[in-house]
Amino acid sequence: MKDITTTIRRHPLRIAGIVALLAIAIFAVVRFAATTNDAQAQAASTGAKVAVSTTGKAGSGSCCATGTGTPSGSVKPKAGSGGCCGSGGSGTSGANATQGTAQDSGGVQKISIDLSSGVYDPSTVKLKAGVPAEITFGQSSGCTRYVQSQSLGFQADLGGGPQTIKLPGLQPGTYDFECGMNMVQGQIVVE
Repeated sequence: MKDITTTIRRHPLRIAGIVALLAIAIFAVVRFAATTNDAQAQAASTGAKVAVSTTGKAGSGSCCATGTGTPSGSVKPKAGSGGCCGSGGSGTSGANATQGTAQDSGGVQKISIDLSSGVYDPSTVKLKAGVPAEITFGQSSGCTRYVQSQSLGFQADLGGGPQTIKLPGLQPGTYDFECGMNMVQGQIVVE
């Protein structure tokens, strides 16, 4: 007990820093768990069945480079803000937004989303209504390491390699997806 008291007296800033880091880590874990539970509950209530599968490793990802998204799911860049990682970026809205249309492959729509620049490319995916789809998200790290969709009830860890999200035939509409920190967002537009 005497050693602990001596350490606290000699290094109060170091101890305060460690306590602050632990508090931040606990908050992050609780927020991540709450998001996961909300998405699973929403998927269960809508009857959606979403599968996630590992498709192997790819090139390295990078940290996010955009600002925060808006409730509608479009991404608005915060010029020079650095998003969650401190490196400014152009974002994916307006002239910088990218769109991709899934290609039909034996009755399943397939498309890949690259994350090597820290944003979803394409950021908007177009699908045909009622046709099953497979969206493969490339490997990533930083805040884009996790991809999730509360409206579709999926979540995947992209740190170990690309992940393929298998979706049933969806109803027409717009479905959002975002990184685990909700800093980088994209949309699935079903027509």
